[in-house]
Amino acid sequence: MSLLRDQCAGEVIFVDVLENHMANLAATLAQNFPQDQYSWQVRCKDLKKIVVPAIDSQLFIIAGVGPHQTIEFINSLCASAPDTEFDLLICSVHGSYSVREALIKQGYGLKNERIIFENNRFYEAIYVSKSADKAIVNTGSQMWHWPDAVHQDYWHRIVGHYRQKAKADPLHFQPIIERYETLQNAIKITHN
Repeated sequence: MSLLRDQCAGEVIFVDVLENHMANLAATLAQNFPQDQYSWQVRCKDLKKIVVPAIDSQLFIIAGVGPHQTIEFINSLCASAPDTEFDLLICSVHGSYSVREALIKQGYGLKNERIIFENNRFYEAIYVSKSADKAIVNTGSQMWHWPDAVHQDYWHRIVGHYRQKAKADPLHFQPIIERYETLQNAIKITHN
């Protein structure tokens, strides 16, 4: 809704499969953002069935879902419009490493990224575009500010999570841990 309030886009389209959530959202939008002043739509639909229009200047925001579903959404959007460039702003719940790998595989570059700490939860906001020339790093790159205790806490939580997973599948998860450890060492060196 802040996109509407700040008039950041010509039109904002909200998509989700949960009918009751979308009905509540439509009522809230109608009350606070009258359609004679704001351009918005509410669609109760599976994002995997959305066809990306072949127009410029589109941003898809995928937020509040887990990594597997986020990757499914990314792949389905890219498959629906292989020749249309659009930006993505991703803020999935956990699993940003695998989401980043999916973005790399789809040919995206990094525009911006941030660590967000809200309601005692961490999120990575990853803003990407196929026209961006900065490479996406699967452990994150420009979002880390090592002197910040919140960032250190987040790093420890991520590594702890992957250490737990490595107990069951060390061949898959140990290399991920090593990449995060290499990242931490590189960050410490640049800040000393």
